[in-house]
Amino acid sequence: MHGQATFTPLVASKFLLWILTIIAATVLLRRRRMSFNVRLAFLIGGTLIFGFLYGALIARGPNPNPVAALRSLLKGLLVKHQLSALLVGPVLLLLLLSWLSNKSICGYACQLGLLQDLLHQIPLPKWRPPFWLSNTIRILAFVGLIAGLVLSGLDWIGLVDPFRLFRFNFDLLVGLTVGIVLLASLFIYRPWCRFLCPFGLISWLVEQVSVWRVRLEPSTCKGCQLCVRACPTQAMADLYAGKKIRADCFACGACLSACPIEGGLAWRAWRKRSE
Repeated sequence: MHGQATFTPLVASKFLLWILTIIAATVLLRRRRMSFNVRLAFLIGGTLIFGFLYGALIARGPNPNPVAALRSLLKGLLVKHQLSALLVGPVLLLLLLSWLSNKSICGYACQLGLLQDLLHQIPLPKWRPPFWLSNTIRILAFVGLIAGLVLSGLDWIGLVDPFRLFRFNFDLLVGLTVGIVLLASLFIYRPWCRFLCPFGLISWLVEQVSVWRVRLEPSTCKGCQLCVRACPTQAMADLYAGKKIRADCFACGACLSACPIEGGLAWRAWRKRSE
């Protein structure tokens, strides 16, 4: 979805399917029915449909994804000094979905995120990098993207773009990037999303005030911290500690499935007075 892309009916159908998928995921999370098997079905189906199927169907122009939408907007603003509804609209829609249901666009719609998540399910030793480390690198990567565009029009993500995997469109640098990201995904939860993704950084800011998200009920919680151990990021540890700014939550629902207390955790859009 570069600056010259057109919003075809096929592209529009993917955005519509994204919206329907996020609605379905939000309903399941709200009802605490996002089991491991259900989540696995979302990961497999989303990777195949949003990634490889749409990659094959959209013969011209890149397969839409959140990173491409943001890159197009930044290049239009910083390089071409032009803005249009075609550039602004997709990014606003994706951020709106991130705000309504905590980062669900990343958790259930982004093909690269889904593939990383799927690979992480393979039972191998895992490493949970501290949030300060992953987010610092992600901020630096975003600053590098902005600086490159402003100073020379260079889009470093375009050089390594791992989303090209879904079109089987490789050169050496892209192939190396894809290989590293997929290999790292076996041991680190969503390494591209948490260390390098510019949309991931922006949506992380948005999710701090998201409407539907995991909420802890202190009066019901028994302090077992099973949710903290189940969470693949630092998000539940931050929530449990009462931090105002939390690490990325990708709406996987693992914490909800792990919580043994009815009402201890909930995916909801309001706070109870005891929170």
